[in-house]
Amino acid sequence: MSRKTLFKIIKYTIILLIFFFILKYFYENRYTLNYNQLHFNFMYLGISVLIYVAHIFINAAVWYIITKQNNCNIPFFETIKMRIYSDFGKYIPGKIVAYGILFYSYNQKSISKKRIAVCSFQELIMGTLAAIVIALVSIYFSDIALLRKYYAAFLVMAVVCLIVIYPPVLEFTTNKIMKLLRREPISIISNYAQLVLVLLLFVISWLVFGLGFYFFINSFYTYSISYYFFTTGAFAIAGLLGFVAIFAPAGLGVREGALVFILGYVFTRAISVIISLLSRVWMIFCELIFFLCIFVLSYCIKKPYLKQSTPNEKL
Repeated sequence: MSRKTLFKIIKYTIILLIFFFILKYFYENRYTLNYNQLHFNFMYLGISVLIYVAHIFINAAVWYIITKQNNCNIPFFETIKMRIYSDFGKYIPGKIVAYGILFYSYNQKSISKKRIAVCSFQELIMGTLAAIVIALVSIYFSDIALLRKYYAAFLVMAVVCLIVIYPPVLEFTTNKIMKLLRREPISIISNYAQLVLVLLLFVISWLVFGLGFYFFINSFYTYSISYYFFTTGAFAIAGLLGFVAIFAPAGLGVREGALVFILGYVFTRAISVIISLLSRVWMIFCELIFFLCIFVLSYCIKKPYLKQSTPNEKL
């Protein structure tokens, strides 16, 4: 058996085990589920889908801004299309396919791989820091007794995030990582104001996502808007853990497990499992909707106008 095959067996076994323990956790805590609290609100579900689609669009628009800052002069719609198409590569383990699709698409537009690598790394750093900022903000505004004594530490971490994106610091840190990966050094040409703008837009995108997540949960289980920051931050933390788990496609299993654990602070155990598992289906559904919208719009733009028909000649 080759190492590649063995690695695949191990990683899929890990994912299956995670879901097994999640379902086992739900079964053992099924008594905490009050079926009278469950309902279905189609309007809230529709609102949640629209808001999540807006979140996807904002992220794609931020990618456009990053590419413009790095002199990748591709039209807005083409950039959005390439970004959305490549995003579906994240569902393949290792997350390499997503970047492969992105590099190939831009290479077709005569944009060098190195320049797109810089954009991708900048997006990765800014997106990660935005998730950390959201997690810190949510912890600060969440009324969780366990976390109150760490407020000062959280504020210090927020300041550290702002220091990290200072261009000389970011470039130095990035090139240290590139050296460890045996890759060529890169140059950060964006200035501090531009990087802060990107970070701010990613934070706004997370806040928009949190609103969509709120309506999604309320479409089947009522909970107070006072927990908005907590649930938003919970998903940001779970998403980060899913991202670093490179063996799991789109963080499959890892994100769900982390979300179950964190949501357990404000929801019953059974509801935490339901929210965690259904959120995966909800997100995939929304991403497919946006993908289809971009695909249809792209087809309509490319489709030539039909020639006007001439009057039928008399026989």
